[in-house]
Amino acid sequence: PPLPDIFLDSVPRIPWAFAMAEACGLILCYMFLLILLLHKHRSILFRRLCSLMGTVFLLRCCTMFATSLSVPGQHLKCASKTYADSWGKIQRALTIWSGFGMTLTGVQTCGDYMFSGHTVVITMLNFFVTEYTPRKWNLIHTISWVLNLFGIFFILAAHEHYSIDVFIAFYITTRLFLYYHTLANTRAYQHSRRARIWFPMF
Repeated sequence: PPLPDIFLDSVPRIPWAFAMAEACGLILCYMFLLILLLHKHRSILFRRLCSLMGTVFLLRCCTMFATSLSVPGQHLKCASKTYADSWGKIQRALTIWSGFGMTLTGVQTCGDYMFSGHTVVITMLNFFVTEYTPRKWNLIHTISWVLNLFGIFFILAAHEHYSIDVFIAFYITTRLFLYYHTLANTRAYQHSRRARIWFPMF
């Protein structure tokens, strides 16, 4: 059964909300790709995105392995999957990977994982869009933040994650982004051993 949650217990589930959350993510992705193509230092941007995304999702793998929470909603019907061999597991992993873990691409997963991968992606893309566009592009920054916040709301409204999953995902993503860029923008830290250990692609 679902665990007690202040948001999920107070807000009724909206069936189409998760598709809207993924739509917000796709729009942010297209915005970032356009910025990436037009940016003078596109290779640096792409490397930084990969480094940060990889670090956050590595942390997520650790939390998923350590603790599996019960499903956040009664609408999620989970049945244990059995695979004949290791190849079956690899095929399943490739299916999820090739569909970017999105329900819009037909990927169906079950269970709740600490923390929300959708929140990580949406938030990270928002921060990259706002960081690597001119400060005077206020409209783009506003749209990006609105998509980020609405995406988070829709994830919760769909009852696909507990509130704590979304909160932790947002906190870790924003702190890691700011920490990384503090290192990148401070000359004294750019060749430090600590920076190289935490971010090998720095």
